[in-house]
Amino acid sequence: MEFRCVRVTSQALKRFLSQCPLLRGPYTDGFVARGFKLALAKLLLCVPLIRTLSISKSYMKYLCADASPHNLPTSLVHLKFLSMDVCLAKQNDISSVLCVIRSSPMLEHIAFQMYDNEKLHIQQTRTNFLDSENHPDLKLDHLETLMISFFRSLPFEMEFVKLVMTKSPVLKNVQIELNEDVSVDKELEILRDMLLLSSIPCSAKLTVVRPQTS
Repeated sequence: MEFRCVRVTSQALKRFLSQCPLLRGPYTDGFVARGFKLALAKLLLCVPLIRTLSISKSYMKYLCADASPHNLPTSLVHLKFLSMDVCLAKQNDISSVLCVIRSSPMLEHIAFQMYDNEKLHIQQTRTNFLDSENHPDLKLDHLETLMISFFRSLPFEMEFVKLVMTKSPVLKNVQIELNEDVSVDKELEILRDMLLLSSIPCSAKLTVVRPQTS
């Protein structure tokens, strides 16, 4: 099921989803919620069999609306593909991403789209927040593919990628698409830095690409 250009209240959406116990596909794409006060985390309780989840930046603030919990209220044991917009300058965004990952033990494919990392004060996030030793319960034992878009190689972006790869022992493919304003010299520097990361599993294929232009 997919919503496109639909206006719906959060409560109506919750009632609707509660009647779809077999739903496996994405439900966060393309709808506009009026008075969206219900945390997306609570909506996930209605779709225990969901396999694909996509959350855009417009809804990241609703993921854990009440607070940023350590885990979601339900374990997404069937979730295989996760796509999220992430602003690493917002510690709440990072906490929400890590919360979903902790609650999704069977993830195989992740796609992160970076946004606004260069525009906000990076000091909003603690400097050691992304250290792997601070997240001993973060495990991506089944993750095979990691895709990151709009990458600029900002310090927190590098730390975020390193954290995810450190927790992914069977990672096979890492594809990083650069932001369009990244220079060729910077591209070479990014590739060098990524190859030097000890967190990349030896079996993983690393690809750094430039965005396609029309």
